[in-house]
Amino acid sequence: MSSAAQPVQSGQSVLLDRVGPWTEQDYLALPEDRRVELLDGGLLMSPSAGSRHQRLSSQLWYALGTAAPSGLEVLEAINVRVAPGRILIPDLVVVTRPGLDRAVWDPAEVAMVVEVVSPGSVAADRAIKPQLYAAAGIEHYLRIELGGPEPSGAAYRLHRGHYVKVTSSESGQVLCLAEPFKVDLDFAQLAAATHPPG
Repeated sequence: MSSAAQPVQSGQSVLLDRVGPWTEQDYLALPEDRRVELLDGGLLMSPSAGSRHQRLSSQLWYALGTAAPSGLEVLEAINVRVAPGRILIPDLVVVTRPGLDRAVWDPAEVAMVVEVVSPGSVAADRAIKPQLYAAAGIEHYLRIELGGPEPSGAAYRLHRGHYVKVTSSESGQVLCLAEPFKVDLDFAQLAAATHPPG
């Protein structure tokens, strides 16, 4: 962040503003260990996720990666360009070109994005980001909510430029996905896991 940059509160996320817009080149020059997204010349930085979020995200990465067929790969927290000057970082991304090493992925190479909603990302994950993913043409969107006693989730499919819910699970229930590949997800079990499966 330059010396002219000023943090501006936006919900519980922080929008980093400065004199002049941030370009993609400026954005990609930022340190890689920061969870910062680019949106129309501004930077959106969310607070670090809690342990429950990180545990679920990591276990979900393993579960999806194990179930994914050849031709698909599940990656954590990668840059996805949803439009020029708009780069988002979903919690998990299912890509259609396994093995590539890229700084930024295009939406045509993304089969599904996954967001785990944390207190600091509620507005972005429920309202802003789904619209941007849909406008970019990303076919599948999975959102997991941690607000209840047990996690719940909903899977959406793109239909005429908008996401339509295709399946969901209430707190403590298993979510059964049919697309982009078949997998049954027990979010409560994944969120409680403290060791990798072995």
